[in-house]
Amino acid sequence: MQNHSLNGLRMFEAAARHLSFTVAASELNVTQAAVSQQIRRLEDELGVKLFLREKGGLALSVSGQDLAKSTNVALSMIKKSTDRITDTETGGVLAVSTLASFASRWLIPRLSRFQEKHPDIALHVHTSGTKVDFDRDGIDAAIRLAAKKELGLHDELIMQDSLCLVASADVAKAVGDIRENLYKHPLIIDGSRLLDENSLDLTGLATEQAMELLKLDKMKLDFRVYKQSDSVVLAALAGQGVALTRSSLCSGDLETGRLALVCNFRLPLEFGYSLVWPESRAKDPKLLAFKRWMMKEVADLQDAGDCGASMGELPP
Repeated sequence: MQNHSLNGLRMFEAAARHLSFTVAASELNVTQAAVSQQIRRLEDELGVKLFLREKGGLALSVSGQDLAKSTNVALSMIKKSTDRITDTETGGVLAVSTLASFASRWLIPRLSRFQEKHPDIALHVHTSGTKVDFDRDGIDAAIRLAAKKELGLHDELIMQDSLCLVASADVAKAVGDIRENLYKHPLIIDGSRLLDENSLDLTGLATEQAMELLKLDKMKLDFRVYKQSDSVVLAALAGQGVALTRSSLCSGDLETGRLALVCNFRLPLEFGYSLVWPESRAKDPKLLAFKRWMMKEVADLQDAGDCGASMGELPP
């Protein structure tokens, strides 16, 4: 197997990304001739053309497209690894991936407290609901709902979740403790199996369970369904009805009084949020500091006794 120059691959990746030898040279702080020479040498070694000259300018050949994808991923992984290695032990960047709803409704409103406690850690929050490739994506840890065990990954349950009925103060007062009054107001829910029998959404399954516990006739309810979990809470804040939502997404609003618990209804869930990270990063001081901070925030919520942590009895 022939070893190709890393410098040549680096110049090829930049030229392929910009489709310009001139821009690549400027980015890498070398001459255009140097870029051209390195790419020509790489083409000779591989025995293929990587670039094509067309009317509109430079284009990648089929082989060039294939190599560009690989070099982009590989060089990105190398850069992210070296960045992490050169970080100081307690400082530097910590990249955390989480769901957009959890980021906007729970994590970001509390981040100022983390930054005050750890000003030397630059926390980068990435929002995604898809599976994380920690090496490829440069992610240090992920906060996931109902995380599944995976080989090579460590996960730790940080916060058990629950489902609660919440509304703005005016709507909550109008409903009172009378469940039948829920028929008089829209019921705002996450997109769930209530309206789509093919969905296996965990929140949807819990929503159906809640309907049974509340002994409500679904045919009489005026459902307002949102596909984004944070939109359910926003609709409740806007006074558009009563929301059946995960407590993790409304704990801050319950704490400040912007939302109120309706009919004292809360349903403990069998799943919650876990912090997941590669086993190879188990001793990362930045990651451990973030985990301790999250656990302290959750403990404070439990002490406050809000819907986000209090798993009280269901209403009779």
